[in-house]
Amino acid sequence: MLGISLAAQLALPTPAYATRTDNCTASSLPWSPVLYARITKDLPIGSVIPGSTISNTVSIDCTSDWSNDNVWGDTCNGGPNWALSEASETLIRETSRPGVYTFDGLPEYLGYQFMSSSGQPLSLDSEGRHNTGVRIATGQQSVPLDFRLIKISDTTATSTSAELRMYLSCNGNEWGNRNAAGSLVTLHVDIEQITQTCSMVIANTQVVLPTVSSSAFNGVGSAAGSTPFTLEFDCDADAAAKVNISDATTPSNATDILTLQNDSSADGLGVRLTHQGTPVRLAPNQAFDLGGSEFPLDSPGGSQIISLPLAAEYVQKDASVTPGTVQALAVVTIAYD
Repeated sequence: MLGISLAAQLALPTPAYATRTDNCTASSLPWSPVLYARITKDLPIGSVIPGSTISNTVSIDCTSDWSNDNVWGDTCNGGPNWALSEASETLIRETSRPGVYTFDGLPEYLGYQFMSSSGQPLSLDSEGRHNTGVRIATGQQSVPLDFRLIKISDTTATSTSAELRMYLSCNGNEWGNRNAAGSLVTLHVDIEQITQTCSMVIANTQVVLPTVSSSAFNGVGSAAGSTPFTLEFDCDADAAAKVNISDATTPSNATDILTLQNDSSADGLGVRLTHQGTPVRLAPNQAFDLGGSEFPLDSPGGSQIISLPLAAEYVQKDASVTPGTVQALAVVTIAYD
């Protein structure tokens, strides 16, 4: 009798999980952006495809009815967090490149990533969904969605398109916005292959700043050790491109100061790049049109070498400066008009 009674108790529906999955709303869902990406013949495998990056922060409001502490303990089936699942229930799988994912129907040379706020790919949870790391809760909660496409092979078409349809839900027990249709995230990407391209003449440029005394800094924002250098780009005839610079250590960085790498022993400092005396604003996650400084690379009529003069300098970030070594790493990204 004990076994029968226990089974009956567990099978009883609960208001939020078994019969009600519409206790949360989000005004920004469904979300259906259209992206226009361009892939070049020489884009390295593993690179983000320019134009394929987009971000959105979904604000979700849940009533207290979503929760049933007596049975589930403030969680959803399979975990407590909001997650993204493929809408047609096609199996999402990781490609040969760690943190890059695909599914049947996505072009074979493409992978994708949803990124966390710290710039790391969202992994798959036990239910095969992308775990956002944002826990479901009563009231307002914000779920950041940062998406990008990754080139995973050299098999490309002259033009193609890709579409990802994902549900945002709490592991299937609560929809992000009332129901399945209301919780769709549909990302449509039109992809064009670009044949007139630009490439860096020196792929990896090292800039050595001079040794300076900590007394050279007199407060937050003060700078020292400015060192000029030049990036050169070899552009095909009639190329129409632009370039931005981002922080390799903290990809989401949208300031004008590069984060020091972990093997730096100095503290309280960063490295700032300038162009003609003006600080270079970093592009978050290598994205264009999000406030980062952008520089044109146009070569009408014939191929040419285009120079971008820059300088690097130490800059004080904190109230005090600890002497030591300083290392920072920047990423240069080229996109096409």
